[in-house]
Amino acid sequence: MIRLNSQQAGNGPILVMLHGLFGDLDNFRSVSIHMERSMSIVRMDLPGHGKSPTLPSLSIESMADQVLNELAALGIKEFSLLGHSLGGKVAMAMAASTQCKGLSRLCIVDIAPKLYPAHHQALLEALLAVDLAALTNRRDADNQLKIAIPDAGVRAFLLKGLYRHESKRFLWRFDLKQLAADYPLISKPPQMTNKVDVPTLFIKGGSSDYLTAVDEPEIRLRFSDPTLRVIEGAGHWPHAEKPAQFGKICTDFFHT
Repeated sequence: MIRLNSQQAGNGPILVMLHGLFGDLDNFRSVSIHMERSMSIVRMDLPGHGKSPTLPSLSIESMADQVLNELAALGIKEFSLLGHSLGGKVAMAMAASTQCKGLSRLCIVDIAPKLYPAHHQALLEALLAVDLAALTNRRDADNQLKIAIPDAGVRAFLLKGLYRHESKRFLWRFDLKQLAADYPLISKPPQMTNKVDVPTLFIKGGSSDYLTAVDEPEIRLRFSDPTLRVIEGAGHWPHAEKPAQFGKICTDFFHT
């Protein structure tokens, strides 16, 4: 049986946090520190990310099934769920699954249940082009990525996934080849045959275009009780850009 890497800390009702594409469970560390005062936070590496094993197919649904299997293996029967970007799609697929029992509340961060254009294709191609064997440090990788990815913040986020293996060679913490192969599946909307009836909060970064007013009809079709909060001055990573505001919004929602 495949087991996913996770960390649990805190006391109180359980909240499972799922990171986005190219990320890992550390993406929510700063937010979870504060929320652990009143909740038991489970941060988990998605399949093919961080220290979790990969899968033959990294589709949204296969990842959702694997997270549900891991929660069962951990003995978690009642929980709330928070997912950012790809993690949000996985969370939506989980919430709509007949296998998902005991879900009380759902928070989706800056993503909608829709097909997205292949806007990560350039990032994938740039990452695949990095000559890992030639790297002596992270700066070498940063220099290789500069032309294709001029945004220093995006490069810094991606380079968090680069580490030096015990063999002294640099490797990615995510399964880059499988993610690139399955990117068309990741871009699709999550399969949701059942309407989600639990209270659901969508958090949007005010400067992000991942979630817009155009998405509202589809959201109301898929969710019985959705609400929206906007964090002004934040982009696609509101939990990293405005952690205090993000944490308060989440804490208020999960304790309502």
